[in-house]
Amino acid sequence: MPDPSGPNSVPSANALITKLERFATFSEVEREAIGDLDASSEWIAPGKSIITAGDSPEAVLPLLEGLAYRHKDFRDGRRQILSLLLPGDICGGSGELSGPADYGVRSLSRARIARIESAHFIAIVRAHPAIALALIKSALVEQAIQRAWIVNLGQRHAHERIAHLLCEVAHRMNDCGLVLSHGGFELPLTQHELGSALGLTSVHTNRVLQQLRAEQLIEFQGGVVHIHDAPRLQALADFDPAYLS
Repeated sequence: MPDPSGPNSVPSANALITKLERFATFSEVEREAIGDLDASSEWIAPGKSIITAGDSPEAVLPLLEGLAYRHKDFRDGRRQILSLLLPGDICGGSGELSGPADYGVRSLSRARIARIESAHFIAIVRAHPAIALALIKSALVEQAIQRAWIVNLGQRHAHERIAHLLCEVAHRMNDCGLVLSHGGFELPLTQHELGSALGLTSVHTNRVLQQLRAEQLIEFQGGVVHIHDAPRLQALADFDPAYLS
């Protein structure tokens, strides 16, 4: 059973179904086909490795609750955060298409991960075209997010980078039902980790966050983000959420 006291809990028992049903309409049979993941899930403590670069996952790993991120590490200790993973996202593994991972995955908060044996996952996809279609559409959105991050790193100024990332995460959190009662959302990234996602130093990240706070656009404290003026923040970032759907 999900832990109701855990951070970033999702009302749905199966966040993967919730996500995929944004892209396709499932019959009850199709829902049942991927509705038993709780039986094969486990809780991961914050900051723990889920996938290590070089691993060849023998299972598909959907994130059911909590937050995680993909990353690439360098031998000198530097880390580039490649993407944020929210409930319903697949951390790694893709059935018979999987090879050794060229990235790592680490839990950002306490997280619950399901493990679907590759053969079982492939059988589900082959037997249910609607599920296959939803997975394809979900993968296309993930690719669009990656392109947005590349543009962020390559062309946007620091304040635009942070604004765009926060706008994107806010929309994704809303899709997952993770917006808190006061309108904010949990994002337990340190300033160092935020900089690692945006190609900025911790000092520069702190400076920009303080600027956005002074302009009464956001508040980012204690791992919780409040966006005070979404239209202004979106205008600053030139943010268009169309790529998220």
